[in-house]
Amino acid sequence: MQYIIDHAMYISEGQEHAVSMLIKDNEIRYFGEHVPNLPIIKMDARSFFITPSFVIFAPDIPHLTFDQFKTYFSDQFILKGCSTILTTFDIKYEFEFDKKLLEKRTSMLNSPVDYIIGLKVPAEKITASLVRKCKTAKIPAIFIEFTKIKDLATIPWGWIKEASFPYNPVFIPTFPPRIKLSRQMKTSRKWDLILLKEKISHISQPLPVNKPLNAEIIKKLGLYPKKGIFTVGGEVSYNLFLKSSKLDDYLAPSYETTLPEIAVKKGKITSINRKALFRPGSGEEVIINKTALFV
Repeated sequence: MQYIIDHAMYISEGQEHAVSMLIKDNEIRYFGEHVPNLPIIKMDARSFFITPSFVIFAPDIPHLTFDQFKTYFSDQFILKGCSTILTTFDIKYEFEFDKKLLEKRTSMLNSPVDYIIGLKVPAEKITASLVRKCKTAKIPAIFIEFTKIKDLATIPWGWIKEASFPYNPVFIPTFPPRIKLSRQMKTSRKWDLILLKEKISHISQPLPVNKPLNAEIIKKLGLYPKKGIFTVGGEVSYNLFLKSSKLDDYLAPSYETTLPEIAVKKGKITSINRKALFRPGSGEEVIINKTALFV
């Protein structure tokens, strides 16, 4: 099937543009300001803003019954226009890795959204052998949890860098809620300086929880150009918001308060008129073969 989404409003770098998108064989074939002159179905979208489906950082998904799981994923992700989440499994010791990863993957089998799995580990437990485990298991993000700024100096960064190559998982700082914001900011600044000096792939600050990730982070994780962006050859995943909705400059509505009228994931409607269409197991684990290809 092929069709055109015609004259939707798109926000890029703070500017509004009327754009059209040609979809054929469940793939974006054209995205731009000119309307392809083809004798096919056109959907007049001039009443809508269009955004790519969102990629959300959702580290703490609770253990739920199936009915609770359905409600949670519908409310937190599907209705809000999210098609992909980055979630984590936590370990305190390296020997827990395989068991905890299996538990996480099993818990996501009914997921209606795609997902990427990252590892969260205390700073004092990160080792080169653990990084190699992540590399073998194709875990693209390693969240290092800090409780003390001095932990930064105890990590063997040279060995970590060597163990990361050539997959280069992305390292991301994280903190327990009890750590004061001022200490988090100070640790994050020192973190950034160290990892820049060591030339290790990383993100400078903790990720915003349960909010859309921006294009820079999506690229670092290796999701670009398939997720969170409109590009020729990309998957057909998008949201349509009524023009009365308020969107900010980086293509994300107020994720907590503004719901799309229509959400589409890989060519299939996942919500319409603010009603979720829950398809258990339709989500897949996104395997990243190489991070930061386009950074």
